[in-house]
Amino acid sequence: MTEEKKKMRMEDIIIQSIQSAPEVDPPADLYRRVMDGLEPKRPSLWTRVRLWLIRPQVLTVRPLTAIPALTLAVALIALAVVKNQPVVEDSAMRLATVRFILHDTDMHARNVSVIGSFNNWRADRSVMWYSSEAKAWILEAQLPPGDHEYLFLVNGEQFVPDPNAPMTSDDGFGNRNSIVFVNGEHEQAL
Repeated sequence: MTEEKKKMRMEDIIIQSIQSAPEVDPPADLYRRVMDGLEPKRPSLWTRVRLWLIRPQVLTVRPLTAIPALTLAVALIALAVVKNQPVVEDSAMRLATVRFILHDTDMHARNVSVIGSFNNWRADRSVMWYSSEAKAWILEAQLPPGDHEYLFLVNGEQFVPDPNAPMTSDDGFGNRNSIVFVNGEHEQAL
């Protein structure tokens, strides 16, 4: 007899023994013994936090502890509001006029916009106009002091760095952005 036949014969014997065994009720305390042998499962941290948040909580407020806490909260809110107020009069006086020029002698472009950090990279905010005398697209914009990255958006789909920009910066995607420096009175060239 081969090994496989012996194995099949043994399985048949086991199956017949199980089928012919008399039915016996389990002991009365089997469930309790099994459950006592299991350790309780500890819920995850997320489950415990979620349960803590959805269960009603008792909040006891004493005037002597509520007044300092309320005073601190009002002071923090006031500080945040004051700190986030823009200084309008100072920045309005320091805006500088910057002229963007993209030469297009063959008039290949139908429309050109300047997109950059100063207009949240939105083309509709800085649309250039074509000067037939200069054979170039031109835009004069008021910019606050600082360094600003920008590109020309040609025909709504092609990004072109300024060929006359003295500096460029890597945009993190393998392309180059042009940089203009503004000191508050005029643009700076290096």
